[in-house]
Amino acid sequence: MKLSGRVALVTGSSRGIGKAIALSLAQQGANVAINYNTNEDAAIEVVKQIQTLGGQAISVKADVSVSEASDTLVNTVIEQFGVIDILVNNVGEFFFKPLNVMNHHEWHYVLNSNLSSVYYLCHAVLPKMRTRGQGRIINIGLSPTYLVRGAPNIAAYAIAKTGVLILTRSLAVEEAANNITVNCVSPGLIDNGHLPSEQKEWMQKRVPMGRLGLPEEVAEAIAFLASDSASYISGANIAVAGAWDWEDRLTNHDQDVHNLFVEDK
Repeated sequence: MKLSGRVALVTGSSRGIGKAIALSLAQQGANVAINYNTNEDAAIEVVKQIQTLGGQAISVKADVSVSEASDTLVNTVIEQFGVIDILVNNVGEFFFKPLNVMNHHEWHYVLNSNLSSVYYLCHAVLPKMRTRGQGRIINIGLSPTYLVRGAPNIAAYAIAKTGVLILTRSLAVEEAANNITVNCVSPGLIDNGHLPSEQKEWMQKRVPMGRLGLPEEVAEAIAFLASDSASYISGANIAVAGAWDWEDRLTNHDQDVHNLFVEDK
């Protein structure tokens, strides 16, 4: 129980990778705030699962792409649990479209969901972490955002996730003296449990390890970074991707690939 007594806020944690992260942190002893935007029933179910494990959990509705909602979310969690020791910025909406057909609303929505939300939550939680002289912030990127490459049909998403990595490394330096670590975990091709068999086979062939990743494998990396075992790790980007390196670029005929990334937050 490496995280016993600590409080974690995981954005977008009603399903998918976010749910796996919340459950993993709870299994390590953390009390967890489940954030959702639309799927209240799913969020309540995650809370029940954590309570079954013997942990404490709450569900809080908030659209974290909006600054005021992010502030309210942080304040609500602190009112309920007293502190936030661990912040996991998992929310990230997605459109699979070339730029010439993406409208302005979609562009800003992807950027705000994936990048601005990270800024809003970090900005809201950092004063509390600084006061206590400790904290863990873990952001979700996309493997391999450490490479500057073209990403057809997901330009806004790739730009936002690259920005998350730059924000992570910048904040890690700024907060190092305050004993606050800031890291990034970048999933590759993850099996969300709802992939058509043809698509799953197509994606598996592009992963050197020969299989898709599991949400739980991403969650384990985050649980490690949240623990004292990672106290001297900050500014890192851990790719949980089976050595996948975006070698096969996404093309116009791969219209279903977005299902690998899209989560109902």
